[in-house]
Amino acid sequence: MASAQPAPTVSSVRNGLPMLYMAEASNAIAAILLVVGLSFYTSHRFGWGARENFSVAALQGGLYMFGALLAQRVSVRWGREKALPRLYAGMTLFAIAVAISASMHWAVLTALLAVVETGLVAVSWPMLQSLVSASGKASSLSRRLGLYNIIWSALGAFAVAGSGAVIQHAPAWAFFGIIAVGHFLAGILILCRTRSVPKASELAEEDADIPVRVRAERPDAATMRIHRLALWLSRIALPSTYVAVYSISPAIPSLHAIRQLTPTIATIVGSAWLIGRALAFVFTAGTEFWHKRPGLIFISSVAMLFAFVGTIVPGALTGLSLERALLAMIIAQMLFGFSIGTIYAASLYFGMAVSEGSTRHGGYHEALIGLGQVIGPLVGATMQWIYPGTLWPAVAGISGLVLITVLIEAVVGVRAAREARV
Repeated sequence: MASAQPAPTVSSVRNGLPMLYMAEASNAIAAILLVVGLSFYTSHRFGWGARENFSVAALQGGLYMFGALLAQRVSVRWGREKALPRLYAGMTLFAIAVAISASMHWAVLTALLAVVETGLVAVSWPMLQSLVSASGKASSLSRRLGLYNIIWSALGAFAVAGSGAVIQHAPAWAFFGIIAVGHFLAGILILCRTRSVPKASELAEEDADIPVRVRAERPDAATMRIHRLALWLSRIALPSTYVAVYSISPAIPSLHAIRQLTPTIATIVGSAWLIGRALAFVFTAGTEFWHKRPGLIFISSVAMLFAFVGTIVPGALTGLSLERALLAMIIAQMLFGFSIGTIYAASLYFGMAVSEGSTRHGGYHEALIGLGQVIGPLVGATMQWIYPGTLWPAVAGISGLVLITVLIEAVVGVRAAREARV
């Protein structure tokens, strides 16, 4: 008769953290190439412009939001460490199918398969986030999530920057072949972790994902009020960041300045905002003062709006010299990336801190990303169909959406300040 296994401890859960980070790193390269690098691929290989790229980005956003909202249900039904390898296997198969379709130059089918693959990616991220959040003490949550954010953002920036050389010089299937390998390795790593840390993710089944709740480490009531306000502000701001992100991603390859560059150089210039985002994650991971300063979320939203416009305008102007246009674009992108990274980190940290590492809140976080990923490109695509051949109506519409969010944040912040004085 087999002896009963001892209950998993915080230490045993933490021992599986390196493999979680490695799985995240592998899948991050694949996922960011899929959602950010795709527009560079379709622009160069299929000759698509902003209208087509906006349309595909909007479809990706719709499936992303749907997939993120399914994450909790999938997690409860199968458990995270059983579901994740299956999801990664599905992503791998779709990536292979996309590679075959791309090599046959079936442009529409390639885009549709990539859209479905994006939906599977969205189901997986909340599960991985909650595993990382739960793998240790509450006092080190900010550091764990900070490292998590640094890994996926830095490797994503590197992957997009280098993807131009693959798009320009490698066979048609190579770009999506890299994506397939990334998904596959992530699945293998999760399987290895499951065997080395038995049932690390099954310590509490109410969320199917909350291993240890260290109640003695809960913040006091005043801190919790600040955390909840910060969570509200960040969750209001988060969709607008991805309205901007998934508008800037399909727009950049179509800008006048970028079209004068080879794909190899274009992806390097067009990935500057990804570097800025990674730097924001380094900043938020290495500091804690922002935990009690929700106003920084509002400041980041304002900076994001100006940086978005500051990226598009110089790149779209035909009368500006190429050197000045590229320099202005890079500076604006760095500010853009830093601001959206700060908001993203706040949303993820405060959501996990308030919910104690729930997959449900990770799903909300990813679903809000998907919401922005739908609305921004949808507005851009609509404006491109109404006013073909010019980006300005799309830029105006997207900027207006972001401005509305900034105003809502201002109202929420003012009301919260008044209530705190009462």
